[in-house]
Amino acid sequence: MFRVVEQLQQGLGAASERHTVLSNNLANANTPGFKRSDVVISNTFDSEFRERLQRHGVARTHPKHLPSRRGAEVGWRVVQDYSTTMRNDGNNVDPDREMALVAENQLYYQSLIEAVSRKLRSIRSAITEGRG
Repeated sequence: MFRVVEQLQQGLGAASERHTVLSNNLANANTPGFKRSDVVISNTFDSEFRERLQRHGVARTHPKHLPSRRGAEVGWRVVQDYSTTMRNDGNNVDPDREMALVAENQLYYQSLIEAVSRKLRSIRSAITEGRG
């Protein structure tokens, strides 16, 4: 029962780390030579994470819903993008793109928070036998 909450917690950790990384990118948008970073999720962990969430009633129910961002202690890492350049000074941060990624990540984080809240409400209901 608490495994789902633990999985959701790991996803929250990755989303929180991603927010920190994306915010750092935006803060350095005008720093010459700065290279943006992002959080990369391992495919193995991603599929396992999604499968566990679906098994416990947390699923992407419509193709237009945002895809899962996943995450875990062993399933994600921060990487820098050295392959692109946006400006002559070597900086590769596109503020519009970073803001869109922050908004997407925020929606993902909020959906995980809601899933944790629902799970904890159901546990509380089971403990109190539905009395409150």
